Amino acid sequence: MLDVHLRLFCERLKRVLAGEEGALPLPDSTNLTPLLQNLLTESEIIATTLLGNYEGDMARHLIQLIADEFDEDEMPSPFWQFLDREESDEDVERPDILEILEDINHFVHESEEAIDTFFINIMQQQNSESESTTCKALLIGLHGKIIAIRNQMQQLSPRYNDFDISEQRDKLFRLLIERQHKIDIKEFERGREELFDLLIEGHPRLAVVAILDSSGFDKTAFAADTYNNNHVKFYFDCHAWVRVSLLYDFGRIVDDIIKSVMPPSRVSVIIGEDYQLKKSILQEYLTNKKYFIVLDDVFNGSEIWDDLEQVLPNNQNGSRVLIMVTAPELLATLEMENGETIRPDSVLIGGPMIRLKHESWQFFILHYGSMPLENYVQGEAILTVWRQIYSVMELPFHLKVCCIYLCVFRPSIEISTRQLCQLWIAEGFIPYNSEETAEYYLKELIHRGFIQVSERRAGGTIKACYVSSFEYTSLIFVAEKTVFAWSPEREEEPMANVKRCFIMKDLIEFFPLEHSDMYLQSFLNHSTENDHLALIDCENFCKTFEHLRVLNWGSAVLDQFPPGLENLFLLKYLQLNIPSLKCLPSLLCTLLNLQTLEMPSSYIDHSPEGIWMMQKLMHLNFCCITLPAPPKNYSSSLKNLIFISALHPSSCTPDILGRLPNVQSLRISGDLSHYHSGVSKSLCELHKLECLKLVNESKLSRMVLSEYQFPPSLVQLSLSNTELMEDPMPILERLPRLQVLKLKRNSYLGRKLACVGSGGFPELKVLHLKSMYWLDEWTMAAGAMPKLESLIVNPCAYLRKLPEELWCIKSLRKLDLHWPQTELRQRLRTFEDMEWRYDIQLYPYGI
Repeated sequence: MLDVHLRLFCERLKRVLAGEEGALPLPDSTNLTPLLQNLLTESEIIATTLLGNYEGDMARHLIQLIADEFDEDEMPSPFWQFLDREESDEDVERPDILEILEDINHFVHESEEAIDTFFINIMQQQNSESESTTCKALLIGLHGKIIAIRNQMQQLSPRYNDFDISEQRDKLFRLLIERQHKIDIKEFERGREELFDLLIEGHPRLAVVAILDSSGFDKTAFAADTYNNNHVKFYFDCHAWVRVSLLYDFGRIVDDIIKSVMPPSRVSVIIGEDYQLKKSILQEYLTNKKYFIVLDDVFNGSEIWDDLEQVLPNNQNGSRVLIMVTAPELLATLEMENGETIRPDSVLIGGPMIRLKHESWQFFILHYGSMPLENYVQGEAILTVWRQIYSVMELPFHLKVCCIYLCVFRPSIEISTRQLCQLWIAEGFIPYNSEETAEYYLKELIHRGFIQVSERRAGGTIKACYVSSFEYTSLIFVAEKTVFAWSPEREEEPMANVKRCFIMKDLIEFFPLEHSDMYLQSFLNHSTENDHLALIDCENFCKTFEHLRVLNWGSAVLDQFPPGLENLFLLKYLQLNIPSLKCLPSLLCTLLNLQTLEMPSSYIDHSPEGIWMMQKLMHLNFCCITLPAPPKNYSSSLKNLIFISALHPSSCTPDILGRLPNVQSLRISGDLSHYHSGVSKSLCELHKLECLKLVNESKLSRMVLSEYQFPPSLVQLSLSNTELMEDPMPILERLPRLQVLKLKRNSYLGRKLACVGSGGFPELKVLHLKSMYWLDEWTMAAGAMPKLESLIVNPCAYLRKLPEELWCIKSLRKLDLHWPQTELRQRLRTFEDMEWRYDIQLYPYGI
């Protein structure tokens, strides 16, 4: 893993030679292609052949670097023996291969800078003959350096070629198993009953239950089993599941609870308010509610008890808070009922439940796991982190870089999988910029346990994921010791040759640019603060880091498009927050390498014609964007563009949509009726369109669905605020590949739905009928929707019955009905004893 920079450099050279790197091909007159090919040949010899002989040396040294981060008393002695800490004086000295690796990283740094400078000069149209001569001389010198490194390596013998990472991982795993207490299944079941009783049968006073775990027990899955229990769902008025993580941020916790327990209409108004006001609103809202709140992955932050007391009312109605504690030290500020402080030996596996003193709540500790808590605190938790570190090091290289990259995100925070795949592509981790390959890598890392799924789309695809605090700990150790990424909040001084910088807390502190000598390729801001960025700071930033490929300023607010940004010619990924921006500047169109443009807070009324020159665009994400008509006599298309959200209806003309041949996902938002003719007749130009969302923003007009020509490739369709007067089912049931249909807010105003075709909706799996307030009759032909799996009707206050044909669909498993009237509720009692087949959820009360 210490050779990561060289291996990524080899992949970049391949893209350069294939014409995939840089917006313009290498000019023939420069004669640089043979020199770059020579660099690639020599670099690959070292990366794939010679360094393969030193995998043991590199792995052993990386492990030693990480081990130096731990105090000796933090881990049990068997682990130090496992690490072979007792070395001779000769072994303590750094092996020669590490000096060579340092030379390699310097070589990569110089090579990247030379190639970047050359491409920037081409983009600035400043590529004079002298510039080409200078670049050629640099490449010749670099070729000499890589030859010297190769010769040096060929004369060096590996010192630890018998060090096998898989074998070491297996030894560590056996060490963990030997030290674990085996949990009995009866103890596990008894613990589950104990937890359930505390939540449902306990005293009306607000109670907090802390679950402590130890190695070998998945406390999150254990708690989720209870959280998702139907009896628990119906017992409480509102529920929230919030991940806390290493970076304790109670403001974010309050936001997440608000989003979970309050109606969406209120959330949209409250979420932007002052922190103190939000806390008051949340407390007031919960005062008359029986609430159940789960706080997962509580790692540190002893102030959490005082913070919770400010927002969670003790309303004497049986409300509960369930906390999954990752670091037991968090409870050190509390006392047991007998006045003693909590000690590791106070909490034993299979032992009695612990009751704690607290002024405001009842407080209980339940400890589950495979070892006594005392053993856990003495080091087994660290051993678990080490097992994860070994697992990361075992991954094949293409998965390893994608996995370690996860450390640039805040732990336990939801990560958009769409954004993650785009970043992997921009970083050069994904061959051929293939989103399909990126999604395959994502699934592999999920399968191996490095990433957890937090949300799926209606069709079952993964929408969001997260990295747990423990997993994050192992990733950040590996990232820092391999000089893969750096955060000023963890280390004040940047590591030499580091290419990726990420901010977790305070972006403004970075802008004095004390580290202006850094050669950054990626900068990501994940701070939750909506700080305003001064334009002069942005301009200086762009001048300082002109070689950036990835720039994400996150939630930081800009008042206008930042000056100097147009000179970041190598940018592939750009995310900005400019709410006031209405017109895209033409200077943006000089960024011909740009693949992803994320400006989700901007409504763009005007875009320059030059956007049609940005041939590498793959993703456009705006509140709304208007695309211009292509320039006259312009025949090219944005052939790589596959995702647009949200496109203004005025841009939905045959001339524009016909030049977007590969768009797969499209959201159209605006006055659909005013532009009805263009939208309805142009969608069929998108022959590869799979996901379509139509949102009507006009209150004065309605959409006429019968005039729309949908492409047969459509897999997902969502309609919102379209106020259809005609029944949409007879039209939509003819779409041959449609799997997900969402008829959302005010999409249909009629009283009757009829699926008239016996073979209608042949592939439909998910059907959402939302905000059809007056729907009172729904009929289906026999054989319609033969593959339906999930149905949501919200609300169904006037719907007297469901179609009898539904119960003949063998694939149907999930049924959610909101506010069903008594007649419909009585009909569903027929299926109450068929829990083995149907997951029937009725809100707000059960059957």
